Amino acid sequence: VRDETSGDGPPLERIRGTQRLMLTAALLMSALLIGSSLVTTTLVPPLEMAVGGKASGRALSWLAHSLLGEAFGGIYDVSTIVILWFAGASAMAGLLNLLPRYLPRFGMAPRWAQYARPLVLVLLAADLIVTWAFHASVEAQGGAYATGVLVLLFSAAVAVALAIGKEGRRLRAGLFWLVAALLGYTLVDNVLERTEGVIISGVFILVILTLSTLSRWRRSTELRVEEFEFTDEVSRLLWFAMKDKQVNLVPLRSNDSKSRRDKAAFLRKHYRADGAMIFLHVELADDTSDFQSTLRARVTEEDDDFVIEFSGAVAIANTIAWCSEQLDPIAIFLELSQRDPLWQAFRYLLWGEGEIGLLVYQILVRYWHSTAEDDVRPLIFLISE
Repeated sequence: VRDETSGDGPPLERIRGTQRLMLTAALLMSALLIGSSLVTTTLVPPLEMAVGGKASGRALSWLAHSLLGEAFGGIYDVSTIVILWFAGASAMAGLLNLLPRYLPRFGMAPRWAQYARPLVLVLLAADLIVTWAFHASVEAQGGAYATGVLVLLFSAAVAVALAIGKEGRRLRAGLFWLVAALLGYTLVDNVLERTEGVIISGVFILVILTLSTLSRWRRSTELRVEEFEFTDEVSRLLWFAMKDKQVNLVPLRSNDSKSRRDKAAFLRKHYRADGAMIFLHVELADDTSDFQSTLRARVTEEDDDFVIEFSGAVAIANTIAWCSEQLDPIAIFLELSQRDPLWQAFRYLLWGEGEIGLLVYQILVRYWHSTAEDDVRPLIFLISE
């Protein structure tokens, strides 16, 4: 982003304008909150403010009707409803921008969560369920709203304090740490006094984590390759030279020439492994939390066979299955690990490793069932170590 005046650097004028806008909004909100608290405390009778009183949950509205007349009170009520509508719309817009950006990225939501319309219906259903569960009580839902706002403010204060501290501005960082401490104290006090906010948040967190885990488990057997690129032009030429040829795909855990020679001799001795072999080694990315990956391929030729080295993968079995669908080999030779199946399943879900042989078979079968076209289906050999 460039500066509108100098043509170079950040847009300083817009940044300064945003800072002035935020400061003005903060000052106005502070004055309005303190003023409304003072007015309602001094003018509304304590009995009317108690639970069940006429001013309970609507102190300013009660004052508007009582002191300024029904007409003004009606206008105030309509204005309040419209403002709350806009606040809800802003929250909805924020969720519609955040959820599709993060949940599908980690496989924690189905593909339709990337689209706005079905997501709007899901969020609307959640709002209606919460409203029904708490009987549309202003007091109960007000506590949840206060808890959410305080958590947001506290998290933002901590994040800003950490960011400023890294820049070396210790004095300003100390001021933000002080603000974070005040917000943290207010948050704890609010949670202890109004526990319904924590209950609603806990239910939402539990539901989201449960559904996200089920979604990642359900989608874990997709091919999970988003983009693909070659490390050099030679790799590109060799890749297309192998494609649609009578080749055998042989994934290997190790990536040394001796292992490849021994495996080739073993397969040609005990199996009908006619034609060239493609030895495949998959290297996982440092961060395998992303659901899809961008693969980088390096292809070389060795003794009339080929060697493919993939880097940047998020799951080994899915990458092997994707490579099979791209090259259409006549056979795939997969090794079985002979380890505990439950522990292997956890390794696959958490780190993209696990029992490679059986997983490649399951991924390919699911892909074949989901496609209408008549795919070239290779022979799959599961070999014990």
